[in-house]
Parts: sequence; C-alpha cells; structure tokens
Amino acid sequence: MLKATLKGLLARKLRLMLAGLAVVLGVMAVSAAVVTTTTIGNGFDAIFQTTTSNVDVSVSGRSNVDSEAGGRAFTPPVPASLVARLRDVPGAASVVGEVSTDGARPVGPDGKVISLTGPPRLGRAWPGETGLVKLREGRGPAAAGEVAINAGLAERGGFTVGGTIDVLTLQPRQSFRIVGIYGFTNGLGTLGGSTEVAFTEPVAQRLMLGETGVFSSITLTADAGVSPADLKKAVADVVGADYVVRTGDELAQQTAADGLAFLDIVRIVLLAFSGLSLLVGIFLILNTFSILIAQRTGELALVAALGARRRQIIGSVLVEALLVGIVASAVGVGLGIAVSTGLQAIMEAQSGAQFPVGLSVPVPQLLLAFGLGIVVTLIAALVPAFRASRVPPVAAMRASAAEQRSLKRITIVGAVPAVLGVGGIVTAVVGGGPLPVLAVGIVLGLAGVALLTPIASRTLLPAVGRLLSWSMPGKLGRLNAARNPRRTAITVATLVVTLGLVGGVGVVAESLRADVSSVVSSDLTADLVISGDGVSARAGGQQGGPPTAADGRIMPTFSPDVITKARAVPGVAEATDQFTDTVQVNGTPSPANAGDLPALTDVLGLKKAAGSLGTLADDEVALDTDTLSTLKLAVGDSVKIATQRGGTKSYRIVGSYEPNFLLRGPVLSPAAASRTFVSAMPAVGYVLMAPGADRAAVRQAVTDLVADNPEVTVADQTQLASDASSRVDIAETMLYVLLGLSVVIGILGIINTMALSILERTRELGLLRAIGMRRSHMVHMVVAESLVMSVFGGLLGLAFGGLAGAAFVSVADLAVLAVPWTSLAVFLGLAVVAGLVAALAPSARAARVNVLSAIAYE
Repeated sequence: MLKATLKGLLARKLRLMLAGLAVVLGVMAVSAAVVTTTTIGNGFDAIFQTTTSNVDVSVSGRSNVDSEAGGRAFTPPVPASLVARLRDVPGAASVVGEVSTDGARPVGPDGKVISLTGPPRLGRAWPGETGLVKLREGRGPAAAGEVAINAGLAERGGFTVGGTIDVLTLQPRQSFRIVGIYGFTNGLGTLGGSTEVAFTEPVAQRLMLGETGVFSSITLTADAGVSPADLKKAVADVVGADYVVRTGDELAQQTAADGLAFLDIVRIVLLAFSGLSLLVGIFLILNTFSILIAQRTGELALVAALGARRRQIIGSVLVEALLVGIVASAVGVGLGIAVSTGLQAIMEAQSGAQFPVGLSVPVPQLLLAFGLGIVVTLIAALVPAFRASRVPPVAAMRASAAEQRSLKRITIVGAVPAVLGVGGIVTAVVGGGPLPVLAVGIVLGLAGVALLTPIASRTLLPAVGRLLSWSMPGKLGRLNAARNPRRTAITVATLVVTLGLVGGVGVVAESLRADVSSVVSSDLTADLVISGDGVSARAGGQQGGPPTAADGRIMPTFSPDVITKARAVPGVAEATDQFTDTVQVNGTPSPANAGDLPALTDVLGLKKAAGSLGTLADDEVALDTDTLSTLKLAVGDSVKIATQRGGTKSYRIVGSYEPNFLLRGPVLSPAAASRTFVSAMPAVGYVLMAPGADRAAVRQAVTDLVADNPEVTVADQTQLASDASSRVDIAETMLYVLLGLSVVIGILGIINTMALSILERTRELGLLRAIGMRRSHMVHMVVAESLVMSVFGGLLGLAFGGLAGAAFVSVADLAVLAVPWTSLAVFLGLAVVAGLVAALAPSARAARVNVLSAIAYE
C-alpha cells in the first residue's frame, strides 16, 4: 500500500506541490519572524553587554509615572550629591555620575531632523576616552559651544570635524561646533544604530535633564573580590526605595529590551501573515485533496475491492499529505532564513545599526515552524482521507468522478456559527456591547458564511453567471461552476475570507477618515495649529496615550516666545499654547495638559460641565467628565496627580468639561507644568484670526516664527484633517498588502482547482470538441467558469465585510459611517482579474485537448 501511495504521489507531484505553496509561505513567514528577531535580539544583547562591561552597579531615579501608560517613561535625574555619598559605600572602587538620555535630535544639512526608526537619539556628557569610547578624529568638547559626535551620526549626516551641527533638546534649537568624532572599541561607529551628541557636562545637564547639578544615572565598579550582587545590596541600603539599583547585567538586559521594542512590529506583521497564509492553505489543500480523491474514485474502489482496509486508505492519503507537508515546510524554513537575511539588511540600513554577531538560527523555534506546517497539511487532508475510506467498492467503480453529495449536513453545521455570529453582531450593535463581543461575532459569522457558501452558490451562482455569460460557451462555464457546490465553495473560500477582511477594513478606514474630518471641524475653533506632528499625534496622546510622537519619543516642542510673538501678528485675535505630558490621576495613567484654560476653552470650543473654567492656580485642576466618572470624583473634591518631575501632589478640582477630540484629562496651570512636566516648553499652539484678516498673510507670518524649528509646522483645519487621515492611510495600506498576499494564494487555489477540474473532465472536453466547439470556445468556457467563481466569492466577501465594518463603526461610536464605493469596486475588479489570471493556464490546457485521445479516455 505504501509503494502504491508513493507511486501515485510521484504521478501527482506538481499538483500537490501547488497546494503546498500556501504552507511554504506560512512557514516562511514564521521562520523569518523568529530568525530575524533572534538575530537582531542577540545583536542588541552583544552591544549592550559591551556598553555595560565596565559597569558593576547602576543607580537611577525611579519614575513617578507608570511606564505602562505608554511611550518612554521619564526617569527623574539623581542629584550630584548622591555621588559623594556612594563613594563611601564599602566595596565601591569608583563612582561616576553620567548624563546620557534620549532626546537630542540633530538637524541634518538639509535642514530636517535626522529621523531614526527604533534606535535612540542620545544626548550625553562627554565621558572621555574610556574602555568603550575611542576618538577617531579631533578631541572631546571643552567649551559650552562644542560637541563631539559618534561616527554613525557623522556618516549619516555628512558631518566633519570643524563643521557645525544644530541640535534640538529640551531647549530650542542651538548650534554647536564639532570638535571630535568618536567610535567604540568594538570597531563600530554606533551602538544599535543610535546617534550620539556629546556635550560638556554642564551643557548636557541643562539641555538633556533640564537642570544642572544632576545626573541621569550613577555607575559604580566594585573592588576586587566584591561581586556586583553584593555591591548592589550595599548601594540599595544607602539609597533606599527612591532609586532603582541594578547590576550591569540587569541594566544590559533592560536596555536591550527597550531597544528591541520596535521589533515587535516586525514579529506581529510576519506572524499575522503566516497565520493568514496557513488558514488559506487549509482551504487550498482541502480542495486539492478532495478533487484528487474524486478523480481516483475508481482506483480507490479497486484497492478496497482487493482487500485494503479503511485505515490503510486513510493512511495512504495522509502519507501523501505528510510528504507534501514535509517538503513544503522544509522549503518554507529555508526561504524564511533567506528572507530574514534580507530583512536584517533592510533594518540595518533603515536604522543605521550594525550588529557584531552573525545570523542566529534558533533551531527549536524553526523545528516548531516546520512541525506547524506539517500539522496544518495533515489537518487539511483529514476530511478527504475519511471520505476516500468510505467509498463503496462496487458503486465507486461505476461512479463519476464528480460526485454529487447532499448539502444538508454542511448547511446545518454552517448555520450554527452563522446564527451565533449574527447574534453577537446584533448584540454588540443594538445592545452597545464591547468590541470583543463584536469581534467574536464577526469571526463566527465569517466562518458561518464560508460553511454556507455551498448552499448559497445554488442560488447566487446562476444569478452571477447570467451577468457574465451570454454565449453558449459562457453558459457552459456558468453551469460548470455550479456543478459541484462544495468544490466551488472551497475554491472561493479564500476570496470570501480575504475580501471580507478587505471590505471591512475599507469601510472602517473610510469612516475613520470621515470621522476625523468631522470632529476636527466641530471641536476646533482655532484657525491655525502649531504642532510637531499634527492633530494625529495630538489625538493619539489625548485619547489615552502619552503626549508622544509616533515613535514613542517626547513630542516636539517650540519656544514659548513663538506664542508671544504670534499675538503681535496683525490679524491675530488670540493665540495660546498648550503643554502636554503623561501623568497618573489617583494612580490611573492619563494624558495631561496645561495652559491658559480660558484661552484653551475658546480655541478648542470646550463645553463647561460644572464649576469654573477660569484661570487656574498652581494647586487647582480641571478634569473632563469621563475621568471624573471613572474615578467617581466631583468638582470640589481633591485628587492626587503624579507628574513626571514633581511626583505626587494633591490638587483641588475647580471645574469640569466635556472631553473632545483634542483635549481630555487633567488641565493644570502653565506654572505647574513648567515645574512638573518633562518639558517646560509648549507642544501645541493655537491661533484664532480676527474677522476679515488676511488668512494667507497671517499664516505665513506665524510660519516664519517657527522657521528655525524643523520639527514644527503650522497647519489649518483642512491640513490637520488630512494629516490625521494619512495615519489611517498608512495602516490601511499595510493591511491591504498583508491581505493582498493572501489573495495571491487564493488565485493559486482557483488555478489548482481549474487545472484539476480540466483533467477530471477530459472526456467531456473531447466530446465538446468533437461536436464542433472551437479552441476559442473552449478558452471562453473555462474563463467564464473561473470568472463566475471569482466574482461570486468577491461579492459574497465584500458584502459580509462591508456589513461587519458598518457594525464596527456603530459599536466604536464613530460619528460618520462612510462606504468607500470606489475602493470596493476596485476590489471587485481585482477579483475579476484574479479569475482571468487563474483561467490562463487551465484554459490553454483545455484548448489543447486531443479529441481522439479524450474520447478514448477511461
């Protein structure tokens, strides 16, 4: 039986490998994800182990605000007086205060800030040439206007010794003379792709920490015979619970973990694609084996008549699936390693990072990916295998390969998830249920639609076919598509699932764009907004995240003088600024704001709920009604707010307001912000023009005020809405690319089905040619069959996806439901193209059928 199975496998190897392509892609994505993240992770570990090789113990401030609030938590500096105290700790050989923190944004020769994806932009105090740092050119900075930069930054920006460099920090843009370029003793010009600007110590303290006489951390080395753990314990006893004490190894692990945060995106995207590929692969393999079993009905019946048992027949099919899974998974692992090499090169080029380790191949994870591909293949082949074992020998020997089976069972099975899914969606929409209920409902509904596709095809396929076929070959193609509802359903299942997701994403994205435009117009009364990242970053920060830019760094700021000068611009009726940060309100993370509250009320159109929205004292706060409701507070109560620099203090609630798109969370006075927020400079400015003002002239005058700050722009309401929409566009495009790859697998599935179907109908095709059908008619018939299936799957998927997207819009309480009719039409057009592409090879094969051989075919 095994020999017969292997012989049959060799005869069908190309058809089976086409089915295994989905497994190849899925395993490839899993392998690429684990190899890439492991390699770069090991690289970061090696780098940070090197940077902390001379550190036995590190002491840093303890954050006042929970870092889980989002972004990068601000670490309060440690006082310089602590250095002297630690020198008396027994076992400490040396104690050194250091200044090194993210936030020094260098400006390139093109006038734009040098942007990095992932690695930090460090500003530090020049440490001198140490066991790690080594000058390559020039010297270290000695005066306030001098800096040294690392070789990675010099290469990226084209900087040389003797030239100048502009840097943005907690202070406005300043220019420095480059007196040195340094690298590291491991031969690299940058550590993990970071850029570094080294100032003199007082300048670094003022620009990076906001005050002199403080350090970002203190490092200690131990005396001979004293372990880092023992020194850590001794230091902890001295500094108490107000500081974080870590050994060098612990510091390296934490620093590497922070640096690897951006790799999570790569891992999620690759694993999402692998999951989708393997899911689609189940349909493809199931359909391929089902058709092959149907074509081998006579063969299996003969084997059964000769005495083969059911378990032997099931085993023969599963052996075929096992071999396909092994080969496909092996190819997928190999391709995954190759893709990982390319991804690593791209990421190194994008980030500027160089890793001192080679490609890391995690064998256990790759074996898991290999096994996953095999398991998926075997699962997909189980149903055809059991079906093959139930073939009655006598009936099968005279049966047609294209068996017709009752759809009653699959309809009943499909009705269960369909009803549950619809129930979940209705419950979420009508009853205001949470998004997880809606998500479960959509998943169950999609599964139900896929299972009910065979019964739906009996009604919908003829209707779709009549729209696409008028001639006799077209009618034959339509009838062929409807001949076997189960096969058609499995074939188009990929398109149903993929275009269902595409349709849902399209509706949600279009509604988000419309919602943003609507909300910006209704919530913002200011004519111009001065900000570093548009309303999109502001909205993200004010709706639960930190006041950070998209990459997790502190939002760009500008000089307070800008607002003062803006008030003097002819045509400006009012100008005010807004400070932003992340705080904790009674222990709950929250975005925070500060500014002239009456002016913010005017430019943001705030609606007072209770109390007063007048000028705030340093110990007073205004809160939005949502926060008050969540924390069960009211106007007149006291609330404890922990700020980044000021720690926890008690504030009196003097007023409340209705939150909007641009403002929510506690609002403090500007004086309180300057002392307690990370940055004492405003992040956003609002300008309200006087009636009849020359809008173009006012905007140009305000733009000129921030001309020296490449991070800050001036935008009107239209541009703000466009900026916010662009964020939606990026996410939408990434999802479309991911789903588009599954569409490719879907096309392969249709190609496979059509090709196997042509082989199955060889005698039929020969008879059609014998009674006068031309080659062109044969091509027309096959193309029509493929088109009918593709359009049927596309319409079904887009219809369900559109309804699911509308349900999401309702549950998410978006202001506008917008349907992207043009995009949906394009997606349906892509389904038509998929049908045409899938029909190319099978139609050519059908047209080349030899009439006499086909008629004689047994």
